[in-house]
Amino acid sequence: MIEKTDIQKIGIYYRQDPTTRKEAEQIATWLEQKGVTVFWPPFPYSLDLIIVLGGDGSLLKAARMVWPVAVPILGINFGELGFLSAVSKEEAKKILVAVLEGKFRAEKRMVIEGIIYNQNEKKGPFMALNEIAIERGAWTHLITLSVKADGQKVTSLRADGIIVATPTGSTAYSLSAGGPIVHPALDALIITSICPFHLVHRSLVLFPEATVEITLERGGEGVRVIFDGQVFIPLAGGDRVEIKRSQRPIYLINHGLYFHTLRQKLNWGC
Repeated sequence: MIEKTDIQKIGIYYRQDPTTRKEAEQIATWLEQKGVTVFWPPFPYSLDLIIVLGGDGSLLKAARMVWPVAVPILGINFGELGFLSAVSKEEAKKILVAVLEGKFRAEKRMVIEGIIYNQNEKKGPFMALNEIAIERGAWTHLITLSVKADGQKVTSLRADGIIVATPTGSTAYSLSAGGPIVHPALDALIITSICPFHLVHRSLVLFPEATVEITLERGGEGVRVIFDGQVFIPLAGGDRVEIKRSQRPIYLINHGLYFHTLRQKLNWGC
């Protein structure tokens, strides 16, 4: 948890459309009137807070910009679902007043890192707040993947792909693929296959210190590894992706009503 009582430098990131830009400029003017220095991307590393106007995709982009620096992020939902950006436009000013007064808590969210190995080079690490996914992409057949955890074989599978998610990402792509909902206060690695050939393959929740290794045993052009749906790296047969918890988390400010958000956004347990 991060608690700040002296908010002087705030970065603003907004979804790139005219309406959201206008709202961002109005918030920036309001903050400057209160003596706050406002920054736009690219951000310096000395910020006290980042405000994101947009949906979950915008928040993930902003998190990627500032990681690994421990800057709290406040998401204001200008998107559709807005599970991470849980503060509504109508609540924004009220929440910002409380934040400027130091009346907020920034929750630590687990981040994972992926490193790609092939015969010639090592790429990464690349960070993900939600998930790292390996997908068949444009390849028209199932791909074959082998999975290890701490050097021990977990499984081999034929599927459209596989997802390794954080608890924060358990309500995103992983959930759509049939994975469990895991409370974001926990640290865990969630492995979920995407449309597996054998229905016996179910999600697996691992302890957070585990190192997961996924090797592309069989696939073709178009197979890729994707970080939070934003960074795409092609994979070839024999390439290996190593995934583990990062020692550098992300900090999110929210209203603390997690189960309310589940019911409202996902119609869960109505």
